[in-house]
Amino acid sequence: MPTSGFPAGEKPGFSRRWEPEQRRWLAVWIVYFVLWYAAWFGSVALGAFGNSISLWYPPAGLRFFALLTFGWRAVLPVLLTEGSLGVLLWATGPSPFPLMPAALGNYLEATLSPVGCYLLAALALRTWNVGRTNNNFADQTHTGRFLSMALLGGVLAAGVGAARLLRTDFIASSQFPEAWFYWLVGDFIGVITLTPLMLVHLSPRLRDWLQWGRWRQPFPQAQRKPWWLWPAYLAGLLLTLVILFKLPLWLGLGGPRPFPTLFILLPLAWIAIAGGLSVSTLAIFALDAGLAFLVAWHRYQDVALYYQLVMIAVALMGLLLGGVTEARDRAFDLYRDLSRVSNDLLWDTNEDGRLTQLNGELAWELAPSLGRWWRTGIRAIPVECRKMLSAAIQARRPFREVMLSVCNHAGELRWLRVNGLPYRDDLGRFAGYRGAATDVTSQYQAERLLAGYTQVLQREVSAKTTELQRINRDLVFSEQRYRTMLAAAPVGVAEVDAAGRCQYVNFPWCVLTGQAATAVLGHSWLEGIHPSQRSEAEQLMETRQNRRTGDGEFQGLADQWLSVHWSTLYDGDGAITGAIVILNDITDRRLREQENWELAHFDALTQLPNRILFWDRLEYALRLASRNRQLVALLWLDLDGFKAINDTLGHAAGDELLRQVSQRLQASLRESDTAARMGGDEFTVVLATVAHPEDAIGVAQKIIDQIHQPFTLPQGLAQVSTSIGVALYPDHASTAKELVHCADLAMYAAKNAGKNGWRLWDGDAEADRAEP
Repeated sequence: MPTSGFPAGEKPGFSRRWEPEQRRWLAVWIVYFVLWYAAWFGSVALGAFGNSISLWYPPAGLRFFALLTFGWRAVLPVLLTEGSLGVLLWATGPSPFPLMPAALGNYLEATLSPVGCYLLAALALRTWNVGRTNNNFADQTHTGRFLSMALLGGVLAAGVGAARLLRTDFIASSQFPEAWFYWLVGDFIGVITLTPLMLVHLSPRLRDWLQWGRWRQPFPQAQRKPWWLWPAYLAGLLLTLVILFKLPLWLGLGGPRPFPTLFILLPLAWIAIAGGLSVSTLAIFALDAGLAFLVAWHRYQDVALYYQLVMIAVALMGLLLGGVTEARDRAFDLYRDLSRVSNDLLWDTNEDGRLTQLNGELAWELAPSLGRWWRTGIRAIPVECRKMLSAAIQARRPFREVMLSVCNHAGELRWLRVNGLPYRDDLGRFAGYRGAATDVTSQYQAERLLAGYTQVLQREVSAKTTELQRINRDLVFSEQRYRTMLAAAPVGVAEVDAAGRCQYVNFPWCVLTGQAATAVLGHSWLEGIHPSQRSEAEQLMETRQNRRTGDGEFQGLADQWLSVHWSTLYDGDGAITGAIVILNDITDRRLREQENWELAHFDALTQLPNRILFWDRLEYALRLASRNRQLVALLWLDLDGFKAINDTLGHAAGDELLRQVSQRLQASLRESDTAARMGGDEFTVVLATVAHPEDAIGVAQKIIDQIHQPFTLPQGLAQVSTSIGVALYPDHASTAKELVHCADLAMYAAKNAGKNGWRLWDGDAEADRAEP
């Protein structure tokens, strides 16, 4: 049955919006607020300079604890706490300082400026502690860092506070050093008295409570003593302090005498040694609080500085000595725990070699008696270990890995590996040995058992080694012969790995690629191919990488042509391990092939495409025009008057004229157009991608004008003209043969019309006018 009108798991009002961890944080800061105010009001009674500087300032310790423990998370609560004090003082006016204006800003400056100083010191200490494992007062270096940062925060806060008093004319400039020093001492005492107490007792428990909501045992039972014993010691310590404080008055020595109170350090030292940090921090707080109360009760303001120095001495001695004791106790606990859980034997002997201490699991099994000479009960020590052990003991040096055998309580033989080192007393005299022994019986027996097998294996290995050496010599000879054959081969040979990197190249390879062997080894063999063809060669290798062999033809770095043949290498599992690549120079063959092709496709006299190449170019132009829906123009040229040149000037002059005609043709065309010699004095021009028929007519007229210009021949000046027939694809014909036929008929029509002109194919009319 629900007990309220709210849904299950929800709480009404303010608590419903706060998680448990947030409520715990709120509780912490409320308690901090109350404690800080209580400490502040308590410290005002012990102030100097009109209660502006406290002789013992616990709020500084609370502030430094919060900033050091929680870092930036504590800044806002601390500022709100101390800022509220400034608002409270301003609201309850008048100004506590007669010459200081009662402005809220002045109050907030006075209360908040120390927060910034101690925040700087706390953050510096937190940063200093990052990466360090022993951040506690048991580590003296950590204690030194803590005291340094506490002093830094006090110096900064005292400087800011004293400067404010000087600025408001509350103190004279001559009083500044005294005010600064009083402020510093008061803050420093508050920090080193209260902050360690809270760090030791409160910080670890507070962290657990904030995160998990559980609170650990608040006060450890030191050394399992009765619970009332340490409170009784602390009460006796306070009573001793009162007696030492009152003793000068009881003896009639007049005014206050701070010196006798220093004798309180003796019982404090005993408490720190016996109780460690947890008790010494409580004793420090109790003594400093009691001494501050006694000074305030008896109004010893004039000599308060001396008592402050006593308080600093109490705090420093208790903190340092308690830290040393804590470190000693932790080391002792560590040794005790390790000795209890260790499977080895931890042993000590005195200077006479008699056993004084035995610990560890192995001590229970062997059950040796204390007080006996260490050699008693040892069954055997190997010769090599005996010599080393005797030399180490005589020279009182450490020894390691000494093997010896003993019998356990059941009479079984056990082999131990022993390590030991000498130790000395406080006067530096030899006091004995201590060390550890490990049970290695199983290992020792296994080693002995394997010793026989080792000798047999050594003989077998020696025989196998001899056989392998012979095989290796044969392999070396075979490799030398193989490399000699490769070096003498007329082709370039390279061995490459699976990534194509050269592992070996012969001399012809270096000659063909123009690369030194040192520049080739470890690099891809493709670097010997011309850069413009490397991607093509790489693609060829990738498409044929699963084949056992492959070949191709590429240009080298010197533009020579190389034939490439490779054979793939595989391991026993069928995986590719590399390849053998062979290069051969085929430049001469390619040149011959190129020459033969040019002879078959180009006119020997004019170097223009011949009839075969003309038909190929024309077919290609028509296919391209059909795909792109463009015009192609064909011009058929026949020279007028060429026979007369041959008859009058000779055939040599005619040949030279034909060569110059071909040059003028090429100069009149685009690079995409083709001029060809069909034979005799007939030429053709293929105009690809013509936009309009008028463009083809313009080219024809340009050619007519160029050829009609006189020609300069070795035999003299000569002049010819040309008649051109023009046909268009696809307007006049749909095939190459039809287009040639139309252009030829149009050319004859141009001749019949008077020569030195052009004629565009006009269907049947042109056919009627053309000559057969």
